[in-house]
Amino acid sequence: MLLNGYFGKELSEMTDGECILLAGIPNAPSVYAPTKNPDLAKQRQKQVIDKMIENGYLTQEEAEQILE
Repeated sequence: MLLNGYFGKELSEMTDGECILLAGIPNAPSVYAPTKNPDLAKQRQKQVIDKMIENGYLTQEEAEQILE
């Protein structure tokens, strides 16, 4: 699946951080789209990562690596 609109690469080539950023878009696509509002998209990505830590899907160390 090619996601040219955001990253211009195959889904299998995307990083964890890119996938997490995409996970936050459906909540408000017109607001959180990285092509329209990169700063808000990054903030939303951080919110998703925080929830993933809170729910045991990521460790703090994994989250820090993703955000680098």
